[in-house]
Amino acid sequence: MKQSIDFYMVTISPWCHLSLKRLKLLKENYNIEINIKPVDIFSIFKKYGTKGVKDRPIPVQKNRLNEIRRWSQYLKIDINEKPKFHPVNPEMSSKVIIASILFDNSYEKTFSITQKICEAVWVKNLDVSDKENLDKICRHFDVHEKVINTYDNNEEVLELYKKNTLEAEKNNVFGVPSFLYQNELYFGQDRMFMLEQSIKKTT
Repeated sequence: MKQSIDFYMVTISPWCHLSLKRLKLLKENYNIEINIKPVDIFSIFKKYGTKGVKDRPIPVQKNRLNEIRRWSQYLKIDINEKPKFHPVNPEMSSKVIIASILFDNSYEKTFSITQKICEAVWVKNLDVSDKENLDKICRHFDVHEKVINTYDNNEEVLELYKKNTLEAEKNNVFGVPSFLYQNELYFGQDRMFMLEQSIKKTT
């Protein structure tokens, strides 16, 4: 049976943006499936009493910006640590990804859309709660017509979004990115080397 990683993510997370290229390499190097699972991180935060970025202590906020800059330089991945539109509601952009999963039936296309949406926030300074911006991304990848026509109001898409979030909670996800591999959770893009070590032992 082919191994897989459940990737719990949010489009407006800088750490998700910084993890995508290495996640793609894991798939290519170890022939492993990646299940992209956008979640409602704010409902998870609310459940556990986790504060959003703007409500955290000032020293924590400052360190976060320093860490984003350091990791960007270390990984050689472009990122603007203070994007123009952040935070915004990630629900609509999450639904685009889920609609692609449901209707495009192409991992490559879904992964590319996920990358493009994260880049829109963290590199291009675009508002991914704006339908016009999301529609442009969809058209760029020539998505199935059902994706662009229904992602914001499709019941099947909404149900999978809710299901992903409930599943994340069941698996003790408390933040993103989180990676579930063989029933073991790895939190944060800085734990990806540990994730890779586990993959090496089991593939």
